[in-house]
Amino acid sequence: MKTEAEIIQALQTAASLTPSLTVTQYQRWSQNRDVPTFLEILSVYGTWTNALKASGLLEVRRYESQDMIQALRLASAKEGKLTSAQYRHWASGRSVPSLGDIITHFGSWSLAVKAVERLEEQHFTVQPEREKVEMVQALFEAYRILKPFNAITYQKWAKRFQKPSVAKVSRRFGSWKSALDELGIYESEGRGRE
Repeated sequence: MKTEAEIIQALQTAASLTPSLTVTQYQRWSQNRDVPTFLEILSVYGTWTNALKASGLLEVRRYESQDMIQALRLASAKEGKLTSAQYRHWASGRSVPSLGDIITHFGSWSLAVKAVERLEEQHFTVQPEREKVEMVQALFEAYRILKPFNAITYQKWAKRFQKPSVAKVSRRFGSWKSALDELGIYESEGRGRE
């Protein structure tokens, strides 16, 4: 295990060869050298960013993580699947984090892209739960109001009040009947409840 002094020396030496030292650049530089490995650096400092800070290689950032993620999202909305070259071109002339800022913060371009993708996945896993809550609320409201309550009367009501359709409820719960069974509500005929 290398000492902190050896790690700092290695990082500073590697950084002298490039304007912004990334994980990949360090790993390439450190091959076949008797210097701390990337994993040894992480075991001491926890993150690449912390190691760069400790070695004096990281300036105080003007941008927070959310600024960088926002810039990456905006650029990918404009450019599609984003490469580092596309981002650099998109960012030039804009008041957004530079490619170097992003790489320094995340450790590499691919880690930055993966961080944004993970956030997108989390967003899309929360959205279906919100939709289910809206469906449940709509079904209970319709059940309380509609007489008779069934797929036909619900569909008309849902269309009029912009609520989830029978088809959408069926897709979410597997079927119209499964939705009603799960919620403990039943279709009714005529004027009264069964």
